[in-house]
Amino acid sequence: MDENSKYLDLFFEETDEHLQSLNEQVLELENNPADSSIVDVMFRSAHTIKGMAATMGYDTMAKLTHKMENVFDLLKKKIIIADATSIALVFDCLDTLSDLVEDLRAGNDAERDITNLIQHLDHVSSGESTIEVSVIEPVTDSLLNLSLEKVEDSDLMIIEAAKEDGYNAYVLAIGIDEDSSMKNARVYLVMSKLEQHGDVLYSEPGTEVLENDDFGNIFKLIYVSKLDEETVLNLALDNSEIEEVLIQTIHQADDLLIKEAGKVQPEQFEKLEEQKTAAIVETSQTPTKAASKAKAQNHAMNQSIRVDIGKLDSFMNLVSELVIYRTRLEDLSDQLLVSEMKEPLEHVARISSELQELVLKIRMQPVSTVMTRFPRMIRDLGNELGKEFNLVIEGEDTELDRTVVSELSEPLVHLLRNSADHGVEMPEERVRLGKDPKGLIKITAYQEGNRVVLTLTDDGKGVDPAVIKESAERKGVSTEGMSDKEIQQLIFHPGFSTVKEVTNISGRGVGMDAVKQKITELGGTVELESVVNKGTVFRINLPLTLSIIQSLLVKVGQDAFAIPLGIIKTIVKVTEQDIIRVHNREVYKYEGLAVPVVRLNKTLGMEATEESNLHLVLVKQGDSYNALAVDDLIRQQEIVVKKLGQELNMLKNYLGATILGDGSIILILDVSAICNERVGEYSEV
Repeated sequence: MDENSKYLDLFFEETDEHLQSLNEQVLELENNPADSSIVDVMFRSAHTIKGMAATMGYDTMAKLTHKMENVFDLLKKKIIIADATSIALVFDCLDTLSDLVEDLRAGNDAERDITNLIQHLDHVSSGESTIEVSVIEPVTDSLLNLSLEKVEDSDLMIIEAAKEDGYNAYVLAIGIDEDSSMKNARVYLVMSKLEQHGDVLYSEPGTEVLENDDFGNIFKLIYVSKLDEETVLNLALDNSEIEEVLIQTIHQADDLLIKEAGKVQPEQFEKLEEQKTAAIVETSQTPTKAASKAKAQNHAMNQSIRVDIGKLDSFMNLVSELVIYRTRLEDLSDQLLVSEMKEPLEHVARISSELQELVLKIRMQPVSTVMTRFPRMIRDLGNELGKEFNLVIEGEDTELDRTVVSELSEPLVHLLRNSADHGVEMPEERVRLGKDPKGLIKITAYQEGNRVVLTLTDDGKGVDPAVIKESAERKGVSTEGMSDKEIQQLIFHPGFSTVKEVTNISGRGVGMDAVKQKITELGGTVELESVVNKGTVFRINLPLTLSIIQSLLVKVGQDAFAIPLGIIKTIVKVTEQDIIRVHNREVYKYEGLAVPVVRLNKTLGMEATEESNLHLVLVKQGDSYNALAVDDLIRQQEIVVKKLGQELNMLKNYLGATILGDGSIILILDVSAICNERVGEYSEV
């Protein structure tokens, strides 16, 4: 496989995408078994996987997907129904294909035994014998087969274009009676009848050989028409001295590559990829000339390339350094009063801002990337636990930095499994409590300023503080003096679990601790809100990007700090008299709301200054507001976020640090952590 190594990354990426698509479509088919359009989408993905696997020489994958297509064909023709048995079988096939891909990715050359799976597929496909058409495998005593020696790339492109325009494409193998004295005339009659309703794109042998009557008694065709398969079969059979006809629908052009030789050279795999963006050659041999031309233009306009994430990281780092030194030059220009530098610096600022915006957009990825696998996972968990779930996903188009998205899958999976296993009750218990037998699990994603919030909600039994307290004391964890909310947070304690019986789903006490650790590493926070017998909400707060943000520089005491600009609602100049004290809390009245005031000098342990130019920075979190009291405003500035490192992990009120134009370093405030900390203190009071 050395010669194919450079195509492996492309193979893995495309196969992963199509396997995910198949999982989604099978779930959709399970809910809408009568919708044949879903099977069409499944066919396309399966054909693509089969073509790529055959190209790379992965015969086991190609064989398995080929057998799956037989089942898909029967589903489409309504010969079998999409019941629990057929759906479970298809899912088993997809799981096996995923395992085969992972083996290849890990460099494991050991062959997996798929004999039982193939037998099950053949058993389901046995209904095929009840129809006359779609004979995919030749009968044992027949010399006919549908393998082709060589199909030109131009023919493949024409087939794809014709199918886009609503035409069907077929491979036919036609056997003439051995005693026929005019075989070439029989060929002419068959082709003439077929061409009244479509076009013959390819013949084997070629037309010159067929005319000379020395080709034997078998010839093969690729035929494009709007007629259905059974009609085409009858047209070919309805000729004298035609002994036998095999026919198969071409669902995708690359399916022909498998018929040619079973394996395709790597160069052909490269050609297939190039065809996705190449212009389709105009030809008069097909009735879809206009469609071909339009398709070519669309492909030309949607060219894209894959870039290694490491290169994007380097790009981001370089742009970050450029922003730092641009700020430094601006400060020097102001200090030295060099007017000649003002215009060039403005151009540098504009270009660096555009560069930074570009690299951020390139790195952005929707959170749906990690959520697409959840419906299948919840379905399997429901079957395993004997529960019913209604999974709702909202805001899957919300975008995050790719670095964050790639690390988000593991904690979300832990939380989902926790909700399914611990949260949602058994159906009979839910009915007894007056709930819907189907448990609701809802994932919501939305942007809040320069951060993204993910919430995972279930309407299950909630986290009972009494159960948590009992389990904590059993493990030797003291809960003395802790509020119910603090006791609930113990589920994030390392090794903590309330489950007495360990299962393959949960109960080992590593899930929730892993969730908190991973989210913290990403610069985010995870919060728990739970009401017994009502449900649980996990709220994950993540930075939109880990690199460059707009900020407001403020003064607290004698020191400067940065507040991310994205979460700031407004800034108000106030006096001490404007701040009202109510029930041991300070609030500020803003548009009829009593907004809690957070004095940053107290929160950060800074000494108050006598020359305070008091301002309130109103920040919005979800539906609530907080007012941050600062001693003065400095300016708005674009900053580069630098992580604090492992040594300063104990500093919970800071997102990171940044370097200013004069070389000084200031800390970036984590407004969410500061406000939540103050809310916790007030609730205890």
